[in-house]
Amino acid sequence: MFKYAISLVARRKLRTILTSLGITIAVILLSLIIFGMQDLRTLLVSAIQDQFKSNEIFITNSSGPGAFTTPSNEETKPDEATLITQETIDKINKIDGVNSTVPVTIVNNLEIKLADQDKPYAPSFISGWDIEGGDSYFVEFWGDKTKPSGENIFVSKAVADFYGLNPEELVGKKVTFITSKSALFGTVKTKEILDKQFEYTIKGVFDPGRDRNDAIISLDNSVGVLANIGGFDSKEEYISSVGYDLLRVTGEEDKLDSIKTIIEDDYNFQGIFTADDVLGFLDDIIQAFTIALFTFGAISAVIASIGITNTMIMSIYEQTKEIGILKSMGASNMQILGVFLIQSALIGLLGGVTGLIIVIISMQVGNIFIVQELNKIGFQVDTFFNFDLISTLIIVAISITIGILAGIYPSLKAATLNPVKALRSE
Repeated sequence: MFKYAISLVARRKLRTILTSLGITIAVILLSLIIFGMQDLRTLLVSAIQDQFKSNEIFITNSSGPGAFTTPSNEETKPDEATLITQETIDKINKIDGVNSTVPVTIVNNLEIKLADQDKPYAPSFISGWDIEGGDSYFVEFWGDKTKPSGENIFVSKAVADFYGLNPEELVGKKVTFITSKSALFGTVKTKEILDKQFEYTIKGVFDPGRDRNDAIISLDNSVGVLANIGGFDSKEEYISSVGYDLLRVTGEEDKLDSIKTIIEDDYNFQGIFTADDVLGFLDDIIQAFTIALFTFGAISAVIASIGITNTMIMSIYEQTKEIGILKSMGASNMQILGVFLIQSALIGLLGGVTGLIIVIISMQVGNIFIVQELNKIGFQVDTFFNFDLISTLIIVAISITIGILAGIYPSLKAATLNPVKALRSE
């Protein structure tokens, strides 16, 4: 019975191959869900867990991270946005469960120019941050790990790569921060801003991994730079008028939710988020992509099943006399049913295996390029796609099941044919 079913499939190879293509497309899309989305989530979760610790809350007055912020009771908040000032930081430090707070500033609109070099590193992202070189924020560090102070700063490995130097060669060199003539879109330029220059000595070089951070200067120094560029009379005036850009709050992990709730209720910051908020946002995005791929895969599977049904009906029509001969020789309805169900299952199997072969080859080839690009942007990975035998077997089983379900109607039609009428057919 099985050999006969195989012979029926082999008789019309082109029709079988074309019919199985629908299953192939569905398997490719299903594989993207099982392999691609799963591997993407693993990669991004790892990146987030490296960047955001589970006992940290990030407070920002930038609108970007606000997407991760859980909505809170707006009635209890003041109308104006709360500035991250020293007074605000002191109050947050008094919240039960808070261990420490670290303010950070962001200095944009500056280019980094190495001494004796004509071409500046631009655009650059500079932060004011009192952080030691041994902090877990850094993937690697070269040079003096004590906090940057005065005219001594840290720069990223990206700057060393830009100038074609090893990180160790950059330590001790002089750099100048110059205001950029090609500033970010929307930045207002004035003559006073374009004339600004700030000279520093590199005391350490860091690798921030996946984060974009080109230089770190002391918090006090960064406030002075920002006040200078902005035309403020003093650092105190700048902080009271603008505030810090980011506040990194470290607390007791079991009290983190209550700390976050208190901050949301008592202050009106643009963004308040934790690692869980970022992971939740990430899961929503991946779920949306998964649903989209699953929808397309389901549509392909339905179209494929219709194609298999049509092919099986054509096959039965062409083999009506043959079915009559088999029945006259004693073949039962169940045996005829089995022959054609096996035939439809083989079509599903062929489509599934073909799809998996395409996926596996694409994974092997794509892995090389994807890993290279991920390494360029700071993801330290050896592989992106991970082959899973159990998932593969499930995909094959699904493709066979689709074939069998699509073949039930025509197989029943073949099994219930009247042998006399079948023998008289042409």
